[in-house]
Amino acid sequence: MNQTPATTATAPAITTLTDPRQRNGAVAFFREAARSRQTTGAVAPSGSPLAQRLAAPLPAPSGRSPLRVLEVGAGTGTVTRALAERIGPGDRLDTVEINPRFVQLLTGALRTDPVLAAASEQIRIVPESICHTPLPVNSYDMIVSCLPFMNFAPDMVRSLLERYMAALVPGGHLTFFGYLGTLSLRTLFAQRAEAARYRAVAAVLAEFSARYGGDGGSVVWRNLPPARVSHLRAPQPCADVADSASFVQR
Repeated sequence: MNQTPATTATAPAITTLTDPRQRNGAVAFFREAARSRQTTGAVAPSGSPLAQRLAAPLPAPSGRSPLRVLEVGAGTGTVTRALAERIGPGDRLDTVEINPRFVQLLTGALRTDPVLAAASEQIRIVPESICHTPLPVNSYDMIVSCLPFMNFAPDMVRSLLERYMAALVPGGHLTFFGYLGTLSLRTLFAQRAEAARYRAVAAVLAEFSARYGGDGGSVVWRNLPPARVSHLRAPQPCADVADSASFVQR
């Protein structure tokens, strides 16, 4: 997304890199963060606790219809893996990633990572910008966005959120996150125009959270810096038809 302005990368997530695949992914992520701060937005992959919180709205596969899930900004696949652990037979996971090096890593991981390989037939990697990806109305039950919204222009953030909400089925979930404290730090040290942009983006995110969320989200403290995960729901045709803790059954 070359529309996004450059900003200083955020601090890395806390991860335990005991698996060689995790170490390789973290090294690759660090390299790409240095090359492309505009679209990466961090210097390390999301930690496992954050990935699990983002994937949490996806219910267990037993007793439900097949679901369609969209992940935007997959990076090296930390959240992809958390989603793959939860998808069941008949589910579909589309994962959008613009960075060609991350796409290469993800493609290889579908063969070599046990969790991803087990679900590889249900995962489709989309190697392009979400700005160019068609999102038909009511096409997904759940969307997980890992994009660095604070790097974007306010109008772009609004456009993305509007597209996400339109692409969800009634009652579908959108989850995204932002690092705690970054708005204050960025506005403190940024030039006036950049500080104004940060505040405008924060206002757009707060507006959508108030309109479609209302619970204030939840904080994952086991991340550096800690991250606030926001959970939004697409409107139901009738507010009292569906259980707020479950997806619409089709």
